[in-house]
Amino acid sequence: MNLFDSLEADDRKVVEGYLRQMRFPKGHCIVKEGDPGDGCYIVDAGEIRLELRYMDTDSEGVLGYLEKGTVLGEFSLLDGQPRSASAFAQTDVVVRWLSKTDFEALCREHQALGVKILSSLGCELTTKLRRQNLQMAEHIFSDEADAETNSMVAKAVAAQKKFAGWPEDKVDVLLKDIADTVSAQAEILAEANVKDSGIGVVSDKVGKIRFACQEVYKTLAGRKAAGAMEEDKLRHVLSIATPVGVVLGIIPVTNPVSTIVFKAQICLKGRNALIFSCHRDALRVGGMTGELIESALKRHGCPDGLVQWIKNRTDRKKTAMFMRHPDVSFILATGGPSIVKAAYSSGTPAIGVGAGNAPVLVCSDADIAKAAKMVIQGKSFDNGVICGSENNLVVVKKVRDEFIRQLEANGAVIVNADAKNRLDAQLFDEVGHLARQMVGKSAVHIASASGIKCASGTRLLVIPLGPGELSGPYGHEKLAPVLSLFTVADEEEGLSVCKRILEQQGMGHTAVIHTGDEKMARRFGLEIPASRILVNTASSTGCIGIGTGLTPSFTLGCGTYGGNSTTDNVTYTHLLNVKRLAMDK
Repeated sequence: MNLFDSLEADDRKVVEGYLRQMRFPKGHCIVKEGDPGDGCYIVDAGEIRLELRYMDTDSEGVLGYLEKGTVLGEFSLLDGQPRSASAFAQTDVVVRWLSKTDFEALCREHQALGVKILSSLGCELTTKLRRQNLQMAEHIFSDEADAETNSMVAKAVAAQKKFAGWPEDKVDVLLKDIADTVSAQAEILAEANVKDSGIGVVSDKVGKIRFACQEVYKTLAGRKAAGAMEEDKLRHVLSIATPVGVVLGIIPVTNPVSTIVFKAQICLKGRNALIFSCHRDALRVGGMTGELIESALKRHGCPDGLVQWIKNRTDRKKTAMFMRHPDVSFILATGGPSIVKAAYSSGTPAIGVGAGNAPVLVCSDADIAKAAKMVIQGKSFDNGVICGSENNLVVVKKVRDEFIRQLEANGAVIVNADAKNRLDAQLFDEVGHLARQMVGKSAVHIASASGIKCASGTRLLVIPLGPGELSGPYGHEKLAPVLSLFTVADEEEGLSVCKRILEQQGMGHTAVIHTGDEKMARRFGLEIPASRILVNTASSTGCIGIGTGLTPSFTLGCGTYGGNSTTDNVTYTHLLNVKRLAMDK
């Protein structure tokens, strides 16, 4: 029951005169952290998510959820302080708005009624405080897993032990069925992903899903991943592979389906069990993908619980239970910096991946037409949400004008200074982070929201910047079809600028060079602190192995440059315990 519904009919009629009904669509930011506390909302229908600001897209800063009958914003209404958290419409929401001005007028004109409402708001406030105390107590004892977590992990442990003895050919047949089953539903899964998250391009997600299915499978089929592997007859050492056990896979909202099917295949290749956890905006499509994988497992007689997923909306406490569970052997964390930090801090062995912010050096001897096509192809792919996509163009002055002409000829809009000011206000939040509502949106959508006119076929927004703006928001990762462009005098300065870009964000991830000089390409590779150095190709696709010889992967290590434990494109070999049998020479 709504707290105002407890009032008598006459009092309720008076209060209704001070209220204004409002509707908010799913995803709308109702109040923003730091906004003035100018009133409260009474929730009549739908669900509202309370969230603290986090700089990375995949972080879960969720405090809780408000449903019908609760009040949003009474803290600020009572104490006049700014909003302490943001509130988003988790579903379509219907509320009634009571402004601070109207509330004060009501209290002046109907003092007894004002006292009743203040009492009701006080009860609402104390209820929330008691709930927060309980949550704090639960956080203190978060090492103690709940019944659901223990049950899922126990099932995974039992299933993995039964699966460990499967022969190589039988595992490969299973993986082929998983790849074919998910690939066949790629369009449906891609549509569901974009509908739920509002991120990316359906056709590009279809391509990523099929790549994660078929091309990843090709790298696994026929490879040995268990038992006696390789023998060094000269040194008399035999390598023996065994599973790591139960793997927890953290799944990002930007690439959920492709990451799930990728992690499932590499885990199963190593005879491991997998439990995966999706971001809240990928729960539905994650479940759809899990069910497809589960159907293939059943067809092949796999033990129950070999691949599982958290089916209900999760939070940091729940994720921590799995991360710290003594029977979870390994964590594969793909997502924002905070979830990777949580994985490495859990005490469980983990591979996490750092943020991307790829610089792209366009040299004076580059094939300018090809370079422009590659840049647009790479950064516009899935609206720029691949972490290894191009983020900062560093162009030698000699070829700058021609490069810009080629960008425009291939669907880019060069944003002038006046339009940039409008773009700034829409693209970044007040602390300079990419606004979450712009992540994975099209160039046309972003331009329209900023009042910038562009053709319907525009694929990319390019913003020319001065050297003083290198450390600003445009010099950081932008998971959208937006690129900064810095002009340098020559290749020497270009190398220096690329290093500076990575030093502020993206260390160890990916960098790109367009040049016809092999010596220059090699020098770039030697000097730039990135794990993937791409030459004359699109970054977003090349870094995951599309069109390059890199191992097909959706978990890209950044090495110690980026606080990771590997520089590799992660695959099944990272999910094995390898023993060495050393014999007397």
